[in-house]
Parts: sequence; C-alpha cells; structure tokens
Amino acid sequence: MREKVTAVVLLVVLAFYCATIGWRGFALIGDGRLVPVLLGLGVVLVPVVALLAMVPLVRLARDGSRMLAEANAGNAAPQVVQELEQAEQCRVGKDRAGEQRHYRAAVRAWRAHRP
Repeated sequence: MREKVTAVVLLVVLAFYCATIGWRGFALIGDGRLVPVLLGLGVVLVPVVALLAMVPLVRLARDGSRMLAEANAGNAAPQVVQELEQAEQCRVGKDRAGEQRHYRAAVRAWRAHRP
C-alpha cells in the first residue's frame, strides 16, 4: 500500500510540475521573438518527455503487482516463478541490478503467458 501512495504522490507532484513549467513555456512562446519562442518550446517539451518516460514505469508497476498477486495465489507460469526466485536471491545478496533484471524478466514472461 505504501508503494501505491508514494507513486500517486509522485505523479501528482510531476503533474503539478508539468502544469507550472508548461505554463511558463507557453508564456515564452507567446512572446513572439525567436529566442524566447525556441526556449518556450524546449520548456514545454521537458514535461512531455518526463510524462512519456513515466508510462512504461507505471505499466511495469501495474503488471508487476498483478503478477505477484497471481504468483502468491499459485497461478503463475513456471518461468515467472523461476525469475521471481532468482530476483529474490539477488535481493538477499544485495545485487540490486540482478534483482531488477530478473523482476523485469518475470514481468515479461507473465505478459507473454497472459491470455
């Protein structure tokens, strides 16, 4: 539950940032001179890129949550269970990169075996 609250708070903060910085970008574009218009376009693109970068992360979190619920219920494919076990071994061994690699592989395998 704590992760969901953190994600929602971060998305709200990002949305506020996008709105405020986007407003300033449009104000610069409205100036009409070349340099402020180009700067305004750059300022508007920063939050757009940030939002586009968040989409795969939100999908990974959503699908990962569903995958773990299925795995806890015993309905996960063997490849998913194997990847989750390897991710847990990496977590215990404090190998964060390995943990993330196996977790993402588990989510990909779960997505592939979904009806």
